[in-house]
Amino acid sequence: MTEALHNLQVHQEELRAQNEELHQAQGHIEKVSARYRDLFEYSPVGYFIIDDNVSVVDANITGMGMLGRTKGRIAGKPFLLFIDKKCRHDLDDHFATVRSVGRASTELWLLPDQRPPFPVNLESVRLGDGWGEGWRCLSTAMDVTERNRAEMALRESEIRFRAIFEQSPLAIQIVDAESVPRMSNRAWVRLWGQASSIPVAGGGHPVLNQIGAESLLVEGLAGRSLEISAIHVVADGEQGEDRWVHGYAYPILGQGDSVPEVVLVHEDITERKRIELALTDRTALLRRQYENLRVLSEIAALPPGPASQKLADALDLGRRHLDLSMGMISRVEGSRFTVEHHSASEETAMADFDLASTYCALVMEQDDVVAIAHWARSPHADHPCYRTHGLESYVGVPIRVRGKAYGTVNFCSTTSSPRDFDDGDKEFMRLLARWIGAVLEEDAIRRDLARSNAELEQFAYIASHDLRSPLRQVSSYVSLLERRYGDKLDADAREFIAFAHDGAVRMDQLVVDLLEFSRIGRNAKPVALVALSEVVHESCANLHSNIIDANGRVDIVGALPMIQCDPADLVRLFQNLIGNAIKYSLPERPPVVTITAATGPMSHVVTVRDNGIGIEQIYHDTIFGVFKRLHTPDKYEGTGIGLAICKKIVDQHNGRIWVESSLGEGTAFHVELPRGS
Repeated sequence: MTEALHNLQVHQEELRAQNEELHQAQGHIEKVSARYRDLFEYSPVGYFIIDDNVSVVDANITGMGMLGRTKGRIAGKPFLLFIDKKCRHDLDDHFATVRSVGRASTELWLLPDQRPPFPVNLESVRLGDGWGEGWRCLSTAMDVTERNRAEMALRESEIRFRAIFEQSPLAIQIVDAESVPRMSNRAWVRLWGQASSIPVAGGGHPVLNQIGAESLLVEGLAGRSLEISAIHVVADGEQGEDRWVHGYAYPILGQGDSVPEVVLVHEDITERKRIELALTDRTALLRRQYENLRVLSEIAALPPGPASQKLADALDLGRRHLDLSMGMISRVEGSRFTVEHHSASEETAMADFDLASTYCALVMEQDDVVAIAHWARSPHADHPCYRTHGLESYVGVPIRVRGKAYGTVNFCSTTSSPRDFDDGDKEFMRLLARWIGAVLEEDAIRRDLARSNAELEQFAYIASHDLRSPLRQVSSYVSLLERRYGDKLDADAREFIAFAHDGAVRMDQLVVDLLEFSRIGRNAKPVALVALSEVVHESCANLHSNIIDANGRVDIVGALPMIQCDPADLVRLFQNLIGNAIKYSLPERPPVVTITAATGPMSHVVTVRDNGIGIEQIYHDTIFGVFKRLHTPDKYEGTGIGLAICKKIVDQHNGRIWVESSLGEGTAFHVELPRGS
């Protein structure tokens, strides 16, 4: 009994221990079950337990939220009720795959209550036998709306990138860190050819190495953007054409500071570059033409003076403009070539030459410009002038005077011209030759005029002597006849003698006035700065007796200016104007002459105003002609030359004279003269 009791106690102790272990195991199972339930219920993805009839056995909180239904409205219902109709066939295939292989993944559209369908990724795995009677699977639903949107956006971005990449007019290529082309658009292939997208066997880029633009890739792989504004690509072969490319490089940054790829962008700017080069050439041509016109303007504006000085100055300006060392004007007569005017950067001996030994023989032969910047390279390298004098650059043109060939003007140097002569230089030479021809023609006319003036002076002297001498003789004998036989003659005879005497006197005065008119402008003294007040005072002094006899007065109102003039001519001018004002006065009032002056920016206007008989409007333009008289000699003395002399004097001083007057209201003569420098 004791032993049996002991065994019983041992057995009871073992049962107690087993119960304790069982109790602990049950507690552990309950904890695990609670953890499973928490994991199942609160998972951020939807969980569904599906049975053999494809009905929902259980669903977690997220799954209920996806379907918009409570667990009571989900449990026991076929799962296909919660799937969009268009996806039900896919659902059947999905669970068939789970039955056969134990796992399946399918994208479907869930159909929640009172909400639009949305996409989920349904992952299903078969469960073991411990999940109850029959077949079971766990289906996990993950909302892929945002993922799909991101994928769609990515696809759209890829499409846009491809469209931009392929359709871009810029040539684009993506190159990896090993210089291997990864992507090339159509513009790149058109620009560089299909071979430009094939890696180079020995390394390096297939295009950049050839065009000398390796720095684009070097800088890009270093993480720096680079731009090369113009890459000159020399033509490959005689058939090709040079091109210009605008190059860019942009690094594509990877993780950290790595640069796995570089974007190369090339823009073909050949046409633009050609336009720029053409514009540059055109601008240079226009600049040279402007310089040609400027120098020609300087030459045309050379101050008056001897022709030899003007021509020497023109040659000096011309050779400096063309950057040549020597310029000359030569006379060609038959086979003789004579240098008449020259300008050189250093002392040079000039002489006569045989025309055939000079470059100007070509000019005279072609009758046009000959311009050669590098004589040794020209077809005339064996010319005797080149062998003798070594003139490497030359430009010459014929000169014509009075329509006939005169000679040449040329510029030359023993060194090559800094640039080739262009059409602008040739036109410059033609215009210069025309100017030189005009100067030479003007000089010839001036010499002819000087000879003519000398002959005219001689004629005037002879005329004054030979005409006035018989007139004085007639006047003397008529006076003698009147004195000796006057008392024996009747009234008519004495009147006839008086007429003859007056005619001889007026004829003598007419000859004197004509001689004075012809001498104006000839043998004139050099112009000087003269006080007009002194001129007026001298004129009044010469008219003193006339003014006293007429009981007249001359008033100077205000200051009179200083004027550049020939003093004698200006005294003659104002003496005539003041004398006319005194002469043509009204009997009922003494003559009053007022002289005023106004100074403008470019000239002085002097006015001589009187209170005399006045001049009708219709005669204002005719009174300055020779012999234009408005009154008969018996009423007012004169020859009709005085105002013609005034106008000629004013014209000689580059001025003008005009009149303002009304009959019976006095007259104002206005004289405008340039201001002195």
